[in-house]
Amino acid sequence: MTLWFAIGAIALISFAFKAVGPAVLGDRELPDRARSVIALVAPALLAGFVVVDVAGPGWGSLDLTVVAGLVAVVVLRLLRAPLMVAMVGAVVVTAVLRLAG
Repeated sequence: MTLWFAIGAIALISFAFKAVGPAVLGDRELPDRARSVIALVAPALLAGFVVVDVAGPGWGSLDLTVVAGLVAVVVLRLLRAPLMVAMVGAVVVTAVLRLAG
């Protein structure tokens, strides 16, 4: 549950930055370097949340079925599958492995 609160907080902070930015900067543009860093902050935080959630606190409760589902998403996306197809594929892989185990 803490993970969802953290994701919600990051989303609200991101929204606040996007709302306050134009008011503070006016018609000026941010430098390209600053825009590229800002664009990469949210995906990096989300990746960190996913890793911590999958590995568990102290990396002690790693669930290999979830790891297999994440690998399935990556493989399907590399094969250019639509996002929803990749997500359903990951759920199916995870469910089959849990039922088999």
